[in-house]
Amino acid sequence: MVTNAVSRISGQVRSTSAVGSIMPGKMLRTRLAARMHEHLPSQVSVAELVHVCAATEMIHTASLCHDDVIDEATARRAQPTLWCATTPSYAILIGDLLLCEAMSTIAQVRQGQHIVPLLTKVKEVCATEAEQELVLRHRRLDIPTCLRVARGKTGPLFAFVAQACGGTDRELSSALEESGYRIGTAYQLADDLLDMSGLDEILGKTLGTDAQRGKLTLPHSVKHGTDEACTQIRQQLESALECLTPWAAARRALTAYLRSDLQAAVQGRITLWQSDIDLGLAV
Repeated sequence: MVTNAVSRISGQVRSTSAVGSIMPGKMLRTRLAARMHEHLPSQVSVAELVHVCAATEMIHTASLCHDDVIDEATARRAQPTLWCATTPSYAILIGDLLLCEAMSTIAQVRQGQHIVPLLTKVKEVCATEAEQELVLRHRRLDIPTCLRVARGKTGPLFAFVAQACGGTDRELSSALEESGYRIGTAYQLADDLLDMSGLDEILGKTLGTDAQRGKLTLPHSVKHGTDEACTQIRQQLESALECLTPWAAARRALTAYLRSDLQAAVQGRITLWQSDIDLGLAV
């Protein structure tokens, strides 16, 4: 559904040759939903989750279109970024169209009840990105502020998908939402570490843009920042599991997700700085 949306939208503006860098990647948010549904099949239908995940991935893709323009990043997924392959205005407009497509998609299920929660999460992402770009640049931040920014940038979309997996069980949905926030925070911290690696050619994406543009993330901001980031990643993932302690099936689902889906992505970023770190994923 996401691939079709990207292709259709790019076709509308008569160019499909430059969108390779924004086609679906690891789809970690969708994988989280798949793991949850595997263990909690009665909470929400497959059809509903498909629309939830598709809308979320479209919004994530739109954010990549916009972020690459802001950061002047030239490579993503070993291909030129969309704005480099076309123009900045093209990338911004494709991102805008994807945002509209996402809202149209999410409106098709549960009488549109997901629209306001999704808009709330998107607003949180945009507000945090704006704060980091317009207010916090060139400032050395303390640990709580770094964690708040990481949570606000990447946590909301993980939280939205996770919350939806709880269906009409409000207590479970709330716990899943908070767990999703912590997963997203950990992943953003890992990405902040990756940005410092300088391995652009090997990893196929433009790195180092945070420091170049004065966006001082946790690894840059505090003494022994890389070690602190690794510690915080582990703590965020451990606490994500703790959120689900009262629900054995949900905890098993998250454990499977962390071990089989997220760990490889996070570990690959961490091992640039620390080897064989214990991510705290024991049941």
